[in-house]
Amino acid sequence: MWFFGKKEEVPEELRHALETIVNAIRLAATQIKPGILGYKIDAIAREYILSRGYAEYKHALGHPVGLADHDGGSLLGPLWERYGQIPYHPILINQVYTLEPSIKTKSFGMVSLEEMIVVTEEGCKFLVPPQDDYIYLE
Repeated sequence: MWFFGKKEEVPEELRHALETIVNAIRLAATQIKPGILGYKIDAIAREYILSRGYAEYKHALGHPVGLADHDGGSLLGPLWERYGQIPYHPILINQVYTLEPSIKTKSFGMVSLEEMIVVTEEGCKFLVPPQDDYIYLE
């Protein structure tokens, strides 16, 4: 996420939204481990975002990435009819997933990040350091 301006110019609404997204991603990541079902990870991020006063986002938290995006594996998504049985699949070692919740703000549109993780024996690790603040373009 980029912000056109200086750090001190970011409106509180955008600061709160990005903080919420960053924390939702980190909370979900701390709970990823082999064998856990995809919908359980989605619920962690989704419940956190709702607890911060935002509406529910209308997509899954994350999807597997392989030879193509959305390529095999569990969906880190809610138990909605459109997703069928895929959120019930277990997460496996060496699978790669996105973590990409979103928030619709009242005044500024969408705030979202898309991070990528790989599942390890102990949990997961980010493929690149996760973003924790806007990139400022002055």
